[in-house]
Amino acid sequence: MSRRNHRYVLIAATVATVMSGAVATAAPAHALGGPIQTFTATSTTLTAVNEISYWPLGPTVLFPVSISRLVNGVEQVVASGKGFVQYTCNGAAVNTYTAVGKELTVPCG
Repeated sequence: MSRRNHRYVLIAATVATVMSGAVATAAPAHALGGPIQTFTATSTTLTAVNEISYWPLGPTVLFPVSISRLVNGVEQVVASGKGFVQYTCNGAAVNTYTAVGKELTVPCG
């Protein structure tokens, strides 16, 4: 084997070793992420999140999410999006809202 080819083989072996080490250390890091489904309210906004995070090394996958207001037992969508959505309250009346399988009864008109 020529000196030049030997160098390429050595570089390829080093890269493979480094990459296999990176994959081995990345696997536990994926366990830090996971499904994120929250539905929270403040005095002026409702916020819903529906995503899966593969933090810190992977992507965040966004899923459809909507916030609905219950009116006479019927859900009326007030905000929708992908991954993250907010609804700004425009009053102080107490209403019931649903999102990501959760229900909140809050003063939000």
